[in-house]
Amino acid sequence: EVQDAFETLLIGADIEYARERTAFEYSSRSYRPDFTVESIDLAIELKLCKTPEEEREIIRQINDDILAYQTKFANLIFVVYDLAAIRDVDRFSNALE
Repeated sequence: EVQDAFETLLIGADIEYARERTAFEYSSRSYRPDFTVESIDLAIELKLCKTPEEEREIIRQINDDILAYQTKFANLIFVVYDLAAIRDVDRFSNALE
């Protein structure tokens, strides 16, 4: 549902994109961003945080994705949909900037 809503935003903004089509290998693992915008060499990854327990896992996932995605894309955007589960939003976002 989150990806569908984001895709609607991309369509509304008339942005040419690919959804989960670009896969690549990094180390011994395969990666596939949720969305890519080839014209600006951009990978977009969406995360949904429903519970406070998921916060740490999302941080781990984003850090892992950053390392891999930077080998393929010049620009990265991570969108975290927070259902009021992240305790300190400023601390969460500042650590990743």
